[in-house]
Amino acid sequence: MIITISRENGSGGSEIGHKLADRLGVPCYDKTVTQLTADISGFAKEIVEKSADKTPMPFDYSGYYYFYDTASSDKWLPVYDQIYLAQSKAITRLAEKGSCVIVGRCAAHVLEERNIPCVSIFIHAPESDRVRRIKERHNLDEKGALKYIKKNDKARATYYRKYAGAEWGKIQNYDMTISSAIGIDKVVELLADFAEKNK
Repeated sequence: MIITISRENGSGGSEIGHKLADRLGVPCYDKTVTQLTADISGFAKEIVEKSADKTPMPFDYSGYYYFYDTASSDKWLPVYDQIYLAQSKAITRLAEKGSCVIVGRCAAHVLEERNIPCVSIFIHAPESDRVRRIKERHNLDEKGALKYIKKNDKARATYYRKYAGAEWGKIQNYDMTISSAIGIDKVVELLADFAEKNK
């Protein structure tokens, strides 16, 4: 059983992913994907981390192209595309190890392309709940938190559209969508039950 979690910024999706993994007794891959991607790509972990679920990258790499995978490619690729390819390899390796929860990074699309079955979940929440979480997490005022949320959601939507070729957050693109407004623990309980019934 492989569960992938996509989430709105500030919805509590990452916390849900980790708690769900604990509940099911399986590993949760979030930051682990970043480190493995860095190992595979050769890029610094910090660069990979800043590119997660975002494209183009927050740095101006538009003029920089590097040769990727000389054994099988004859094309020059932008840095963020190289990172996505390396990240896809990392996600595939982790999924092949066994049951797990993977947070973000177009994981469901990556696994689908490789014919690896998974359950895809999208976590959303009311704007007021999201603003509250981001205010607390990043010590921002309400206006700053709202700006932060919109910026990150836009980046995730662009990333998903570029690499998955679909609309981020659209319910038809996931096996299940659920609001964390009912409570983090309640969401975990429902998802654990859903996962057990769909093994």
